[in-house]
Amino acid sequence: MKREEIIRDIHGLDAELAALEEQYGLLSSDFYHCYRAGELEQSRDFIRWAGFFEAQQERERATALHA
Repeated sequence: MKREEIIRDIHGLDAELAALEEQYGLLSSDFYHCYRAGELEQSRDFIRWAGFFEAQQERERATALHA
């Protein structure tokens, strides 16, 4: 994946994460910590949110490698 594609993905993921943060009033990093600790239910939104967060973190690492 090219750096430009990774950055485009990150922007899309950021938008998804921002919408969920606003909806639930919780930062994604805080949500993910609670989710991984088993403190939150396994709702469809939370499963999607965790997936978006993991993908965003993966893309962030990829941009660091391509820098």
